[in-house]
Amino acid sequence: MEQILDFARSTEPKLGLVNVDELLDDLGLLTRHKLQQQNIELIRKPAGRLPFLMADATQLEQAFLNLILNAVQAMPKGGRLTVATRAVARPGAASKLTHVAVEFADTGEGMTPAQRQRAFTSLLGSTKPGGTGLGLAIVRRVVETHRGSFKIRSRVGRGTTMTVLLPV
Repeated sequence: MEQILDFARSTEPKLGLVNVDELLDDLGLLTRHKLQQQNIELIRKPAGRLPFLMADATQLEQAFLNLILNAVQAMPKGGRLTVATRAVARPGAASKLTHVAVEFADTGEGMTPAQRQRAFTSLLGSTKPGGTGLGLAIVRRVVETHRGSFKIRSRVGRGTTMTVLLPV
């Protein structure tokens, strides 16, 4: 609980150059045992040669870890979690790479439209029984602090894909 309060107090990220694919590979190692216990196959699809981000590595790691753990909870009977990255050029950017997209796609239970709508909206907006919703609230805070955006695509019974878009 103390870490959550510390996080809530710190608003300014400690910026440095971040290699998103390396950060995600490290998280894969950190979560490997939990994923194996839950019978979840982790598939990494790194873009390779992504531009570095000027970001707070610790905050991004926390946000990405929360998205991984959220996906694990959505797959109580096991499944597959695909974590992919890609460089993105925003429309009107004259084909210059402007963002890094990080996509977390699970084969879990999926979310209803109402669950998707409130997923990031409050600290107590959990979509899971017994959940607090703090995980996605932290994701939202980190992404917004880094001037990024996120998108949820989901179908009940078919899984969920959460995409984080961060500026280069």
